[in-house]
Order: sequence, then C-alpha cells, then structure tokens
Amino acid sequence: MGFFDTLGETLASTSKVVGSKTKEMAGTTKLSLQISQEEAKLKKAYEALGEAYFKNHENDMPEPYAVYAADIRECAARLESLTKDKQILKNQKRCASCGAWMPNEDRFCGKCGAENEILTKETESGESEEAEDSEV
Repeated sequence: MGFFDTLGETLASTSKVVGSKTKEMAGTTKLSLQISQEEAKLKKAYEALGEAYFKNHENDMPEPYAVYAADIRECAARLESLTKDKQILKNQKRCASCGAWMPNEDRFCGKCGAENEILTKETESGESEEAEDSEV
C-alpha cells in the first residue's frame, strides 16, 4: 500500500502545483491584456493631444515642433493629392457635405442630396487633358 499512498500524495501535490500555475498564468494573461489596452488608450490620448495642439498652434508652432508641423502639412497635402487621383481613377468621389462615396458623374449625393462638383484632371491640376495631349 505504501506505493499507492506515495503515488496518491504525488498526484495530489502535482495537481496543486498545476492549479497554482494555471491561476498564475491566467492572472498574468489578464494583466497583460489590461496593460495592452491601457497602452493603446495612452497612445490614442497622445495622438489626440498632438492633433489638437497642431490644430490650435499650426501657425505659431514653437521652434522645436515646427519641423513636425511642416512634415504634417507636407504629408497631408500628398495624401489629399493621392486620394483625389485615386478617386478619379475609380471614377468616384466623396460627398463634400456628408462624406459618402458616390460616382463621379453624379452631381447630387444619393445619401444627403448635396450638390458636388465633378472631379476631372483639369479640376485638380488646373490644366486640361487636351492641352497635355496636344503637347505630345
């Protein structure tokens, strides 16, 4: 019987250790998830602060931050240009009033009814496509 008693004690001891480790792992996983969530919230708060500061001080940015402001303006301009080029290629545009996607040839938004301009290469660059074609 000694063997079975020892085996029983070993199994009981092992199950306690496994249970303890399982609780520890669950606690660690839960804390890791909470840490990740708080880090994400912190990052969003920093981004919101930076965006708000930029909007309020775009034209009177202190010197250490002026470089970042210039980068933001350049990036925003490139992004706007690329987005418009993509809209023209897809023959789509965003409604100036509500932001809904709509076909470029539609003058009025199907969602809110607002009047919108039709995007063309001429509208974007100020030059007509015919002028570009005749130069070639």
